[in-house]
Amino acid sequence: MAPDLLDPSALTASLLNRLPSNKKRLESQQDAIAALVHTAFNALSFRLIAVDDSTPASSTLKDVLPESWNAHGPGNYTLRYRHEQSSLEFIVKIVKLGSRTLVNAIAMESDKTASLDISTNDFTSPSFFPFDARAANPPPLIHAYISSNRVADFIGQLKLKIIQNLMPGLRKEGYSEGSDPPQSSSNPRQEPPANNPARPQPFSPPYAPERPFGEPSHIPSRNPLEIGRRDLDPLGVDPFGGFGPPPLFPGSDGDGMFVGPNHPIFAQRGRGAFPPNRGRWGGDGFLPPMGAPPGARFDPVGPGLGPFPGGTGLGPRGGMPGGGNVRGPDNDEFMPPGAGDMFM
Repeated sequence: MAPDLLDPSALTASLLNRLPSNKKRLESQQDAIAALVHTAFNALSFRLIAVDDSTPASSTLKDVLPESWNAHGPGNYTLRYRHEQSSLEFIVKIVKLGSRTLVNAIAMESDKTASLDISTNDFTSPSFFPFDARAANPPPLIHAYISSNRVADFIGQLKLKIIQNLMPGLRKEGYSEGSDPPQSSSNPRQEPPANNPARPQPFSPPYAPERPFGEPSHIPSRNPLEIGRRDLDPLGVDPFGGFGPPPLFPGSDGDGMFVGPNHPIFAQRGRGAFPPNRGRWGGDGFLPPMGAPPGARFDPVGPGLGPFPGGTGLGPRGGMPGGGNVRGPDNDEFMPPGAGDMFM
């Protein structure tokens, strides 16, 4: 297998050879980033043809930066390239923007653009510069980029966001396109097994809330289309207290628009003094403690605790003997006293 052309050690080792022979200096952090970008492009056989926008393309530059390559640094740098696998011209600009560095690129004839935005101090060390390779005992160049892992992270982003966008399908031994930038060796990415490809996991379907065993459901077991047949009875609710004629639709007692304790929405609940799984306050028994202070009038939250037929019959108003705060609901459906007097 061919060695990785964008290996951090290989790039930093060859970077000095890409600087001018009589000016092997890096004056700033942006100099270091621009030189590393050029070294990576050169490793992939991009041919440098100019370092500004106006100079005609030159074939004499080859892979070495001219002396004027950082004349406008650290503010901006221009690198123009061609490649044997493409007829396009590529322009790469490195721009300082405050504490950040932007790498913008375009394929001229196709107007295809790419951009990379990084924090300058995340990938270069400001205390390292200026750097002169001809000085006595110069520090290792890798310290300009903090560490090899930082170089690997930057090159991974450069490949993903710039090179692959400008020239997808680039073919060169030692280079492969990837969907993600390479991870540092201290935190390797776990690859999924080849024989067990990742598949989308659907969400589990919702389930009905659990009910205690034996508790009837609030949904009646009868045909739901039968509910409401009582409303078709011309006599409606028996006005004779049980002595009137039978309903036209037997078996539909309590299922009309008048909601009482026998309405199908309550199913088998509401019958008896305290149905199973029901609290003393009606409903499902989940009234919080002190929900009704002692002595306060409280309308029960459910059927079967009122003074009407089908209720519990506990006390004259449906209240519980000895429970002063448990009273049936007021007879609000009746007209108040004197309501028929037009002079009141």
